[in-house]
Amino acid sequence: MEMIIDGEHDPIVFFDLEMRRPNPGQDWALLEFGSIFVCPRRLIELDSYSTLIRPDDPLFLDTFSDLSNGITREALAYAPHFSQVAEKIYQILHGKIWAGHNIKRFDCVKIKEAFDGINWPSPEYRHLIDSLPLLKKWFGKRAGNMKLDSLAAYFGFEDQVHRSLDDVRMNLEVVKHCGSVLFLESIFPFIFPQDSWISPNEVTIPSIYAIPASFYDGNNPKIRVMHDDIDLKLHCIRLNVRFGIRIFNDVNPRFTFVVDASFRLCEVLDKCDVHVKKRYAECGGDSKWKPVVNRDYQNICLQLKARVLDDDIVEWETKIEIDHNGIYTNQRVEYSNFDSKELERLFIPGMYVDAFFSFDTFDTKKAGINLVVDKLIIYH
Repeated sequence: MEMIIDGEHDPIVFFDLEMRRPNPGQDWALLEFGSIFVCPRRLIELDSYSTLIRPDDPLFLDTFSDLSNGITREALAYAPHFSQVAEKIYQILHGKIWAGHNIKRFDCVKIKEAFDGINWPSPEYRHLIDSLPLLKKWFGKRAGNMKLDSLAAYFGFEDQVHRSLDDVRMNLEVVKHCGSVLFLESIFPFIFPQDSWISPNEVTIPSIYAIPASFYDGNNPKIRVMHDDIDLKLHCIRLNVRFGIRIFNDVNPRFTFVVDASFRLCEVLDKCDVHVKKRYAECGGDSKWKPVVNRDYQNICLQLKARVLDDDIVEWETKIEIDHNGIYTNQRVEYSNFDSKELERLFIPGMYVDAFFSFDTFDTKKAGINLVVDKLIIYH
């Protein structure tokens, strides 16, 4: 099948597999394949294909119970085996841009196993778009576990039916809705604040607590800062830059700068410090504790996420935007030269920033809380 999009041969193929295990511990059986071709410029469906697939194991149908989604024993009994539709599926997938939800860890693996099972070469993708890790990174965990049914509920869609074609269409709609929300938030951050970030003024001090994370950094305990049963992430506006960029460690550089902190922000961070320090000690940590707030000057240190490329270019993982005179056509800063003068021009003492930051713990010569900036708006 060849699709032409505005004169270009580059559709995105969203696909999904419906699979079941006959019994716990047994191999997965492929029951359905569904796909849609999507125009990358307009995000509209151009074509679709789906088919039920009869498992090769003749005993599978004997123990199979009809599913509430409409996949029945009778329908599977009349469906083609995978070998009968493999050529069609190969033509749909091979050399294309693949997209799906949790596709990298599940669907990509299972489709390869299906082709291996009939001694056919597996289709290869040209590019892969897995919406699960992408949305976890950019959309946060607003929809809980970020599974497709959770995202559907978040946006008020109908329940996920677990049929391949319906699920890929829902996947596309979820991506479009998330993209629209992120677009509006990036252009109008004060009109459409991210609901996973809160102002220090919205924090209720008694609701702050800390719990050990589910992982350790080497032998060092990691602690999560919680507020009302979710990870605390703060949005602070108009922070005055006290000291510009500082670089620590030449091998794995850390980029930090210092801002003045309001009384309320200091109050919230002091309470976080108390809880995290206590949990750190309970987890066996014994390093000297460094307070997150510098009370001598009432300021805090913010850490930017970045990595230095081989050609001395800084790639910013923190989303940095520059606001020119309050006009919401912000300039995105993705790269900088690893040069002190250029970095100094980016963070000038006396300027103001809006910072969206989360909490991380460190334990080197001292232990304490890092305030890690996920998004920064710089006012020039």
